[in-house]
Amino acid sequence: MEDILKRLLAAEKDAEDKVEAADAARRQIIQDALDEARRAEIEFEKQAEARRRPFLATAEEGAQRRIAELEAVSAARMRSLRALAAGNEESAVEDALALILGRR
Repeated sequence: MEDILKRLLAAEKDAEDKVEAADAARRQIIQDALDEARRAEIEFEKQAEARRRPFLATAEEGAQRRIAELEAVSAARMRSLRALAAGNEESAVEDALALILGRR
């Protein structure tokens, strides 16, 4: 009987060792998978930046082009307003002088 108990205890110890080894292997597999996922995420971020670059460049070019267009429109409007003001200046001076002199 004692021999059977010793064998059972040895088998139980052997089973516990195998469970511990399997658990350690499982933890290592999980850690390896997490490490690989981190590496893949870092690589994805590097590639994502490279994929964004052409779109950002295109958007920047479009923005610069639109700014130039708006500046041209603004400059043309400013010239138009200055010409209109210059054209009305003489009339405004005459009207102001007439008001001051009491002619109106």
